[in-house]
Amino acid sequence: MTSAGVPPLPALTLRQVQYFVALAHSRSFTQAAHALSVTQPALTAAIRQIEFLLGGRLFERSAHRLTLTEAGATILPLAERLLNAARGTFDDMTSTFTLQAQTVRIGFIPSVAARLLPVLGSLRDAHPNVRFALSDLPNSELVAALARGEIDLGVGIRDQADEAGHAASAEGFRCDDLFDDEIVLVARHDDPLASGGSVTWSQLTERDLAVFVRGNVSDSLQRTGGSQNLRLEPKYRMEYTEPLYALVRSGLALAILPRLYTLHLHDPALVALDVVAPRVTRTVALMSLVGKERGPQVSACRDWIAEHLAT
Repeated sequence: MTSAGVPPLPALTLRQVQYFVALAHSRSFTQAAHALSVTQPALTAAIRQIEFLLGGRLFERSAHRLTLTEAGATILPLAERLLNAARGTFDDMTSTFTLQAQTVRIGFIPSVAARLLPVLGSLRDAHPNVRFALSDLPNSELVAALARGEIDLGVGIRDQADEAGHAASAEGFRCDDLFDDEIVLVARHDDPLASGGSVTWSQLTERDLAVFVRGNVSDSLQRTGGSQNLRLEPKYRMEYTEPLYALVRSGLALAILPRLYTLHLHDPALVALDVVAPRVTRTVALMSLVGKERGPQVSACRDWIAEHLAT
């Protein structure tokens, strides 16, 4: 192709985009200029240039307040995605001369770590040039990070949306279902409910229940209770697994949580039980952005996870 056939690049630079994103987050010219190590007049001039190139105002300015316009709020996630893609691409370019590898950025919900990480270990054994940047995130943060381009792949819950409306099932997301993770009950081994291999939701209505403060188990309880005309309201909400189990050991509560968290439960004082009538599951999926893969290493990693983690 001749140079005449190459479409021109926009005049907007990555540095200008960085200035816009920094100002959008700080909402202060002084703070943004300090963070960027530029003078305030230089930042002001750059923002005016960006607005000129894009054809409209990005900020509403007043004596005491700086806010995004409707257009600015729409452009911000696009600008963040552009910067994150540029950073990742630059890292790939430099790694060509150092590690001879491309780093694949993977986010995952904590409960899948025990199943995902061995799969990534086998991938490294088969392809030693692959490198990973790993982040364990709550599902809502994982999906939002994927939407912003901060990670290449996400392993999380398919249908749960975050507060900003991001969901792995939304348009623009590729979603490959991997397996279903069942919601189970953890009780003391001497609890009357532990004598059988399973319990029903109706048996839990008079018991104090504990769940994780994050995640979708509380929503699952609410939906299940509503569909069965049962009162299933958690009394305790814990951040981490050990305090949740401690509540059960003390006899203060029964824990409701995904089965993945019980894979390495080796406490003789506790037992995991199926909850039936009905069984409640959540779908764990491999997520990526449609058409946004940074290179063959990301595609190969996605295919490997889909093949080795799906059941």
